[in-house]
Amino acid sequence: MGGRRRFLSGLAALGALGLLARTVHAADRVTVAVELDRSSTQVGEAVELTIQVERVGEGRGIPDPVLPDFAALGITIAGEPSTFRGFTSMNINGVSQSRITQTYSYTLIPGKPGKFSLPVHVMNGAVKINAIRTPVLEVTGTATATAPPIAGGSGDPTEAQGDIFLWSRLDKPRVYVGEQLIYALEVYERLPFPNIQLRALPGFPDFWSVELQDGEMRTESVAGVPYRVHPGLRRALFPQRAGTLTISAPEVGVGMRRRVGGRATTVEVLPLPSEGRPAGFSANNVGVYTIAAKVDRAKVKQGEPFTLTLTITGTGNIRVIDPGAWPELDGMRRYDPKLETRQNVGAPVGGAQIYEFLVIPERAGSLQVPPHSFSFFDPAAARYQTVSTQAIEITVTGDANAPAPSEAKTDTPAPGKAATVRDDGLLAPLITPDALPRVAVESSWLTPRRFTTGMIAAPVALGVGGLARLLWRRIGPDERSRASAARALRQRGLVAQAERGVASGEGFYNALSQLLQALAVERAGSEGQGLPRRALLELLARKGVSADDLRRLGELLDRSDAARFGAASEAASDRKAALDDALTLVRRSSLAKSEAA
Repeated sequence: MGGRRRFLSGLAALGALGLLARTVHAADRVTVAVELDRSSTQVGEAVELTIQVERVGEGRGIPDPVLPDFAALGITIAGEPSTFRGFTSMNINGVSQSRITQTYSYTLIPGKPGKFSLPVHVMNGAVKINAIRTPVLEVTGTATATAPPIAGGSGDPTEAQGDIFLWSRLDKPRVYVGEQLIYALEVYERLPFPNIQLRALPGFPDFWSVELQDGEMRTESVAGVPYRVHPGLRRALFPQRAGTLTISAPEVGVGMRRRVGGRATTVEVLPLPSEGRPAGFSANNVGVYTIAAKVDRAKVKQGEPFTLTLTITGTGNIRVIDPGAWPELDGMRRYDPKLETRQNVGAPVGGAQIYEFLVIPERAGSLQVPPHSFSFFDPAAARYQTVSTQAIEITVTGDANAPAPSEAKTDTPAPGKAATVRDDGLLAPLITPDALPRVAVESSWLTPRRFTTGMIAAPVALGVGGLARLLWRRIGPDERSRASAARALRQRGLVAQAERGVASGEGFYNALSQLLQALAVERAGSEGQGLPRRALLELLARKGVSADDLRRLGELLDRSDAARFGAASEAASDRKAALDDALTLVRRSSLAKSEAA
């Protein structure tokens, strides 16, 4: 009995060992490896940190690495990490195993000197797995602190700041809401550094921004130290609200590793004064403007159209000015204007807004196109001004083709004229034989032969014409169908252009803005042509577009303007979300319904 019991115990032990071995063999193994591309650097110079997480076994998931507290170490991660995943499959002793590796690459920019350990680990369930080796980074140099914003001004730097630095300048330290402001970013260098790239644009979140041409490179002495000055970028800025507004700090990359940051800049923005402000004044009308009106001809016939052109010219944010309500035209019918904007690209920004109206006089006589007034705020004079066009006289002659006035009725008709119906409703006297006209009898054109030919040919011609009309209705598109097809084709083209620009941002918001503007004008109908944005949104509200859709439309258009004319950057995920929101408006909103619907 004792030997049998020992034998069974041995078999059980062997089975347990085999099961344990198989379990250990099948268990997943997770490892972490970390390395730096170099172990020493200077303050502000980038290093690359590479982390590789590997899993061997039957599992498929890879745990994310847990990084050290870089903020506490004074180290900044530049941008998003680049990642790469590899996968291989193996069969060992009949057991299928996989090997998965996930590689992460981070760009680190130290902001202070010191020796820093960079421990990295992952959590495999509840088990903490540390990296095989903990890298150590040694940083030399002087600590860089985030400098507070400086008040903007046009002055030059007075202190040499090393071998390279950035300088931002504004042409005015204080402006009114909507007043034009010129911003310039310049790079000062003592040595000929290769490959200087603008890595972080200054942000203009509270400004309407217009890109200007770059300036010329020059040489300048700063505290006796010679520098080459490279123009970075120039913008015409129009502040959209009052207060102390901040333009965020720019940053350039020097070579492959070095980063050089600038200073944030502030500007004081004053509200427009309430004293002397005209009723219904638009805050977009800030600058200096003139106005003029003309017609292509001053003498027309009744019902014959002529063109009235009104032009507002000056310096300021010409694209967004509000011309105000158009005056009523007595005796004439006016259609919505065709709008053309001519903006210059120099500094200061300005140009012309041209409104072309089609006008049709509805009665003859001497008619008048009344003056149109335009109000603006002149920031240099700090007061409101109003300019007006001159009245234009239009001479309208009667239409020669209009029906002549009815002849006077008489109790006795003239000889040879048919009887007319009297005002009292009774028949006029019958025509007597003596009053019959003496005319020669003409031979009839309709001969029996012609009658027979016509009776045979008429049904054939009618049949062929009916068949042609039927085929045209089925095959040939009408004008409305062609217009609808053209709109759909253009819409698909803009959507495709926006989709191509999601990743890089190139042309994305330009296509999105055109898509939404076309959608809004199509929904508004002919009344929406040439309207400013605020008036267009008000018209859409009257057309039955829901308040939520109008809010989303306005936000997307403002966002497009901010991205097109501002320098604030966005991630691809933000652009994808904006495109999805715009497509929802295009396809499944009250904006997508036609006016007829």
